[in-house]
Amino acid sequence: MRTLVLDNGSFAIKCGYTEDETSAHTIPNSVMRTKRTKRMYVGDLIDSNTDLSGLYYRSPFERGYLVHWDVQLAVWDRVFSNDVLECTPSETDLLLTEPMFNLHQIQRNMDEIVFEEYRFASLFRAPATRLVEAGARDLIYGAEGSDPECVLVVDTGHAFTHVVPYHMGRQIASGVRRVDVGGRLLTNYLKETVSFRYWDMMDETFIMSAVKEKCCFVSQDFKRDIEATRGCVGRRRGRNPLGLEYVLPDFSTSRQGFIQGSQPDDHVTDSQLLPLCNERFAIPEALFHPSDIGIEQAGIHQAVVQAVAACPAEMHAVLLANIVVVGGSACLPGLRQRLQSEVQAQVSHRVRVFAPQDPMRWAWQNGCALATQPRARSWQVSKAEYEEMGAHRTIAHFGSIA
Repeated sequence: MRTLVLDNGSFAIKCGYTEDETSAHTIPNSVMRTKRTKRMYVGDLIDSNTDLSGLYYRSPFERGYLVHWDVQLAVWDRVFSNDVLECTPSETDLLLTEPMFNLHQIQRNMDEIVFEEYRFASLFRAPATRLVEAGARDLIYGAEGSDPECVLVVDTGHAFTHVVPYHMGRQIASGVRRVDVGGRLLTNYLKETVSFRYWDMMDETFIMSAVKEKCCFVSQDFKRDIEATRGCVGRRRGRNPLGLEYVLPDFSTSRQGFIQGSQPDDHVTDSQLLPLCNERFAIPEALFHPSDIGIEQAGIHQAVVQAVAACPAEMHAVLLANIVVVGGSACLPGLRQRLQSEVQAQVSHRVRVFAPQDPMRWAWQNGCALATQPRARSWQVSKAEYEEMGAHRTIAHFGSIA
């Protein structure tokens, strides 16, 4: 019996078997349609297409919750196929992630599809933050250390950023905080900004997502950097050290584009150059000041302080010393350092923020480790138990161990 760990993110699915790390895949969790040919591509099949301009995305998630099951089933069919995981569900245990505070009807649909549509042998369903907390020891104390008593997980996802405190492996529900800023909003914000200032990129989600990942960073001193880039447009004025020019893809020699100077660019024309300067750090600043873009909420550093304050006083020092930040936006250079300095400025306890080497796949990696532990067996629900217990008791079972 094999165990499949599937981190079902709203932007990408991270999946693979616990017994074979080479089986790991990261697959877009969406169905895409090209602008010119109108062809449909499911998940990683988009890699076979050379024209990535003006892609239309259809995601199974809406505001962070799985509601478009026709899209999700199409992507899962691709993931479980012989071309990707070669999965035989009846001979496979499944560990599946779900959103925080998932709705019962969505959980019921998920369980029914896993057991009745695909007929998996067993299921363990939990939020991704639960998997992150389970592997926090290695990140904080090393493999030889003991499990931390308290952990504060900051998950910078595609739709939201969640701040989730844990004590002895149990989620403290009253301390959970959500900020409605995630990777999708940052990409859209970048599209709107460069479309207003330079080129019309409103239909180029694929390209601008690559621009964000390759060019953006979190400023450690926003006022200083914004002053340093005054009057800067890329590198054309004064060779500003924070400015650069991004070579847009031609879809023959380049699929995503690249930063000018990082690759040979003998045939690049001015119409292919996208100048970037303060956009590089002004876009991620929305994580710390959502009010700048009209979202009247606390920034992620303030959400951390609020989450800790909602927990018992004796946990405050330990939570602040064991902050783990994961998710796609955690890949932005400087995020960990900025979050640590911003939180430290608001509290008297010592603050430590940890980020794994691969924040996007950290939940999946910990899920693989957790699934091999003996205690994980007691958390699973087998297909026979599901048929005996029914959907409501299955939901209650998973809720009791979140």
